[in-house]
Amino acid sequence: MKITDIETFRVRVPLHPVSWHSANIEGWSGSWWDLPIVLLRVTTDSGLSGLGEAPKGLAESTVRQYAPLFAGQDPFDLNWQHLPIGDIWSPAAGAYQTYEMALYDLVGKALELPVYQLLGGAYRDGVRGSLCSGQMWPDDAARRARLAAELGIDVLKMKANVGDPVVERISAINKAVGTAVKVTIDAGQHLQHPRRALEIARGLEPYLANIECFEDPVSRSNLDWYVLLREKLDFPLALHLGDHQDVINAVKREACDYLNLGRSLNDFKKGTAIAEAAGMPVWHGSGVGLGISEASLVHACAATKATTLSSDIVGEMLRVDDLIVRPLEFEDGYFKVPQEPGLGVELDEEALQKFGVRLS
Repeated sequence: MKITDIETFRVRVPLHPVSWHSANIEGWSGSWWDLPIVLLRVTTDSGLSGLGEAPKGLAESTVRQYAPLFAGQDPFDLNWQHLPIGDIWSPAAGAYQTYEMALYDLVGKALELPVYQLLGGAYRDGVRGSLCSGQMWPDDAARRARLAAELGIDVLKMKANVGDPVVERISAINKAVGTAVKVTIDAGQHLQHPRRALEIARGLEPYLANIECFEDPVSRSNLDWYVLLREKLDFPLALHLGDHQDVINAVKREACDYLNLGRSLNDFKKGTAIAEAAGMPVWHGSGVGLGISEASLVHACAATKATTLSSDIVGEMLRVDDLIVRPLEFEDGYFKVPQEPGLGVELDEEALQKFGVRLS
């Protein structure tokens, strides 16, 4: 089996209205959701194809420049942990995980095995999903919590910046759904100093049963601050990490209760092995992608023992289309792990035409 064709497709898929930030909020961060996403299809002379999805915003040219390294190759001759792109920590990390995803899909189809089997087998047949939102006014936050509860989702992740009405949001959520939905407060390191995090925590004292955890309140480079915060907070503290040495350091310092990990399939599996050895629960982060990448997340979560928290597999609930023919099966807060060979998803050609973006 030889790789004969490598195709890339650039798409832009909008979000549902008021599914991320509240409408008309001046000064609240960004338009990251509008960044294009590059899809990859690797086809062989056997007729089998593997699908990959690049991290949001990665240039199509960056993905395409590595195509010659794979053309003519037998996927079974490649070491997927050391692809000919550099490594997962190189500037081409996004391209690395895109090709790795497509190769896992391709080889899974060739062997007639789902990807989780290639990763060592499943610990679970369903993966907990969370609902994510950006920065919202309390009324909108309450509406998102009601949606989460209707879907059977028990964790709502919300962004938080300096000056955001965090306590008011949690209060509104409590009034809307009680404690049926817990909130992960993701500050993205923006709170600048532990003092700000503790001020928010004091305001949240009446709502402790509504808090899942406080993620990245201050700079991740200062683990002393995290050790201090963990001693003082009355709810779990989480770190969003990538580099394995950072994971080791956080575990050694006992700087957090939970870990948010991500990156490539192999890299996620290695990072969660560190967390598992330390007895620390994990969830899988995401960049709010499309159906191909979210399928890979479900396989990765299923194949890693420590991944017991609600993972950020949220594109299905945020974007108007997932670019796959049949959506991932979701019921009562859990994504069913695909049992079909490879990732278990098929590219939707009609949606590709609708949301495709041509380079100018």
